[in-house]
Amino acid sequence: MKPIRCLICALLLPAAFLLSGCVGGEDPAPGAAAPSETVFSEHPELSATFRETTVFYLSDDGFIVPVTKLIPWEEGIAKAALSCMVSTPANVSAAREMGLSTVIPEGAELSLSIADGNAKVDISGIAPLPSREAEDAMLRSIVNTLTGFPTVSTVTVTRDGEGGFLENGAELPVRQEAYALNPEEPEAETAAGGAEVTLYFPNAGGSLAVPVTRRISGRPGLYQLVSALVSGARSGRLRSCFPENTLLLGATLENGAVTVNLSEDFRASAQTEGLFSLAYRTVWLTLSREFDFDSLRFQINGVDFSPEEVGSALLPNPAA
Repeated sequence: MKPIRCLICALLLPAAFLLSGCVGGEDPAPGAAAPSETVFSEHPELSATFRETTVFYLSDDGFIVPVTKLIPWEEGIAKAALSCMVSTPANVSAAREMGLSTVIPEGAELSLSIADGNAKVDISGIAPLPSREAEDAMLRSIVNTLTGFPTVSTVTVTRDGEGGFLENGAELPVRQEAYALNPEEPEAETAAGGAEVTLYFPNAGGSLAVPVTRRISGRPGLYQLVSALVSGARSGRLRSCFPENTLLLGATLENGAVTVNLSEDFRASAQTEGLFSLAYRTVWLTLSREFDFDSLRFQINGVDFSPEEVGSALLPNPAA
């Protein structure tokens, strides 16, 4: 499985990469070639001064959500990435525009050192967090942000120089690899057998792409991943994109093109505005973690089906 550092994409929100300002491009049509994986292809001058970095926030319904930012190159850029998640007034305002919340309390002082692939983070100056969920969100976001850098494999976090536990019971991580995000079952990270896969579902409003971790039996091939999406989300806080009773008839990847063939039931997606686009985008996001392809098309009983334009399918979750 590709690491979480891969490009994470939005569903309906407008694209905005910079900490202030936007960089955009044209939206792809269904079945058409995708735009470049990063903004740098359209704006190569940015690559000398910015680094594309994934940081993490908390959604209103309790999911940890990745957001891709362009952060100015500087010495200690990993620490700069962490600072994007601190609850300063500017960060809080930017997160709220996305329907998200920052995860590190205001006033936090962060120190960071990296050696032998392990990043050591010390947090000081923070009051107790309100809940175990808030503690977990902070620690998982820190770990997964730092393991997105190629020099970091594991992360150790201390508070005021000490390890152990936070007030509500969250254990401070020691040489922790990237966490599986939003596991559907509590045992998903430790259960034996099968394979963990990352699936993307929209939140209830369709504004955010939320990665969830599901354990499936056997090897996670292309057909198995699409089938898992067609079966729908297991959380009532997430939206299923395929109409009830939709069957997956086939899923293939040939010459850089993915074709998903569905039963007649999928035609009902055209009756709900935006539903086809959501299905298209969640399939793209899920498959792009595991496979390289340039285009995606849907079929019903082997006949191409595209009832609406797909907008902003491949652009990152916005950084306001």
